[in-house]
Amino acid sequence: MNEKKDENNLEALNAGIAESREEIAALAAGLKKLADGDNRNSGWTGFRNRLDDAGARGEEVVQVLADEIKRHPLLGGLAAFGIGFGIATLLFKRSKRDSRL
Repeated sequence: MNEKKDENNLEALNAGIAESREEIAALAAGLKKLADGDNRNSGWTGFRNRLDDAGARGEEVVQVLADEIKRHPLLGGLAAFGIGFGIATLLFKRSKRDSRL
């Protein structure tokens, strides 16, 4: 009985190893494809370009927000307080919940 159970465990382990090998091979193929990309929208270059574009858009948004805060300083201060209060409330609730566990 015990030998049959061990044999079943061994078969399950071998199946798991084979599945892991397939997943690793697929991951390696995907990484190779990503590294071999040579146009603007593929590979690491495409990723870097999209990241640079997102950074530029983020800088534009920050500049617009800074201009609005300069135009309406009281509203900007209230918004900052509200956002900070909301984040603190979420963190406090989370820490209380974690302390009960």
